Amino acid sequence: MLAASSTVPASNTPAQHMGDSDPFVLYARSLHDYTLRLWTESRRIAEEKARIKAAATVSSTAKSTTDPVKGKPTSQKKPADAPTKA
Repeated sequence: MLAASSTVPASNTPAQHMGDSDPFVLYARSLHDYTLRLWTESRRIAEEKARIKAAATVSSTAKSTTDPVKGKPTSQKKPADAPTKA
């Protein structure tokens, strides 16, 4: 029974818990968490802007291939029986 009680894990020592309440450690963790949240939010916004820009590029490319007057693709061929200009 004495052997079982002498094997106390090292993580339960008071010296290690003292670092958890150190004001500098608490401040450093808080600053890290805050910075991580800011960075994550900025990355989310940047990726959202990139998606919007890519979607706008795709839609503007699709619009530029259509005739603005007729709304038909500009590369559309004439039918074979259409009259030709002389």
